[in-house]
Amino acid sequence: MPIDLLAVCMGGPRAELGETPRIDARSGELLWTDITGGNVHIGAIKGTSFELLRSIDVAGMAGPATPLLEPGSGWVMARESELVHLAHDGVVSALAAPEAGRPTAFNDGAADTEGNLWVGSMGRNGVLGQGRLWRFDTSGTGQVVLEGIGISNGLDFSADGHSAYYVDTSTRVLRRFDIDAQTGIVGTTDLVVFPPGAGDPDGLVVDDEGCIWVALWDGWAVHRYSPGGELLAVVNVPVQRPTAVALAGNLLIITSCSGWLEKGWEQEQPDAGKLFCVTVGVGGPSARPYRGPLRISVAQSTEGAP
Repeated sequence: MPIDLLAVCMGGPRAELGETPRIDARSGELLWTDITGGNVHIGAIKGTSFELLRSIDVAGMAGPATPLLEPGSGWVMARESELVHLAHDGVVSALAAPEAGRPTAFNDGAADTEGNLWVGSMGRNGVLGQGRLWRFDTSGTGQVVLEGIGISNGLDFSADGHSAYYVDTSTRVLRRFDIDAQTGIVGTTDLVVFPPGAGDPDGLVVDDEGCIWVALWDGWAVHRYSPGGELLAVVNVPVQRPTAVALAGNLLIITSCSGWLEKGWEQEQPDAGKLFCVTVGVGGPSARPYRGPLRISVAQSTEGAP
């Protein structure tokens, strides 16, 4: 039987759509975004509470921010349809616009063990099937590795780099990709199919034991699965829409959403949109850095994934 755990609120600013928490190994700080609010929040974890150090307005939908390798070098960030460089002083510089002219926006992503950056898009205004998953390699070249996506969401990698775990929320499936270091996706397996009413799979993280923690939008919970898809733990979260997860030592950090809830939500879930945490007894790596240059180009051809 899966074990039951209970998450508690650790504070932080209330996000309309909190997402993509990251531990930046260069500083030990927690970085997370409010996608629709257009903010990146940076702070310190103090036990089971969060101390906000600063917030950066990026003037657009704030997708995942992936650290660069060197201290003080900032982050590569997906914003709206483009990739930008976010400096520590808040200056935003355009790098490339892979999704320009499409009815999409970037939503989630992460760097793999080799330092390649993977980032996926979703359709806007209810449009499905137009999202794409991109891989920007360590030479700075971006190429599509998966198309026809509804809502590209959670993505993380096994420690050996041979597997990726991925969610297209619109399919309600947690998938495992077989990864080739040079070419990207070479195989795919449906690992977990989420039944109606269980919540929609959203952001995820892979822990040091190779297990996958998945936030369940509208599910009031985060689930932990074995690499083979067995449900191992259920974290009960006192808000309807947990969105994404990260590990800080053995503390699981959970972002959440306060937007688009039914009238009167403040009484039932007064901490919606804030951060939550629970001690889980297993750790995970900090955010892996992007190891490519800031001179990013987009390949004309695309790779299809099986």
